[in-house]
Amino acid sequence: METDRKELVKQTYNELAKSADCGQKCCCNPFAPATPSNKAYTIMSEDYSQLKGYEPDADLGVGCGLPTQYARIQKGDVVVDLGSGAGNDCFIAREETGETGKVIGIDFAPEMLARARKNVANAGFTNMEFLEGDIEDMPLADMTADVVVSNCVLNLLPCKDKIFHEIYRVLKPGGHFCISDVVLEGVFPKTFTDNAAMYAGCIASAIQRKDYLGEVEKARFADVKVERTKTIVIPDDVLQEHLDETAIREYKAGNVGIYSITVTGKRPSQNN
Repeated sequence: METDRKELVKQTYNELAKSADCGQKCCCNPFAPATPSNKAYTIMSEDYSQLKGYEPDADLGVGCGLPTQYARIQKGDVVVDLGSGAGNDCFIAREETGETGKVIGIDFAPEMLARARKNVANAGFTNMEFLEGDIEDMPLADMTADVVVSNCVLNLLPCKDKIFHEIYRVLKPGGHFCISDVVLEGVFPKTFTDNAAMYAGCIASAIQRKDYLGEVEKARFADVKVERTKTIVIPDDVLQEHLDETAIREYKAGNVGIYSITVTGKRPSQNN
């Protein structure tokens, strides 16, 4: 099941990367409406267009927050972006870390990596690179990063107990993370959580807020803080496209909530 779900996510985001090449940039950003089949993956997107370093071709509109806003990136930092996609957050991070720093994106979808590498080549930047790999087992040495960021990606992992330990491993002592992600509150109908589109769209794959923050605590991070919480509302047309009427009624009748949270935490300065 874990392998099947990872392959579903990989296929979905490969297709999103390819569909973004259409003339209308069909799923790229808030200024270009998503097609019905892609809307489940773009309903949580934020407006990046006013941020320094913004690269329109890197913005596929599939995030749920602005993690760099709270990441406290300094000049010269090594920044790692997990599930970097076409490079949207990487370009913003590169603006903040400057030419003396470095930005490393990690993704497992080949089409996303190809798009990100093309964007970097077009920009002519030499301190950005994109690596293929699973973020539960990053192709990085211990204590590589000053800052780890991620945007609406960790909730897609079938086994979420591994990732924060892996983030801890690649952070330098005293380094920190800033992650925007989707969490749930309440018990959702099984027909909702089993739906493939809802899963790949970061919604049905999310876990309970208290469990998510519990995984952060188990990984021994200090100074953990929820910097921002945003309520996610699924439009009726998205529900109708992917769920039958019975499932929609069960979902709406439940006492449930979907939220985007931005969380920060620090690896303690002592090397342990």
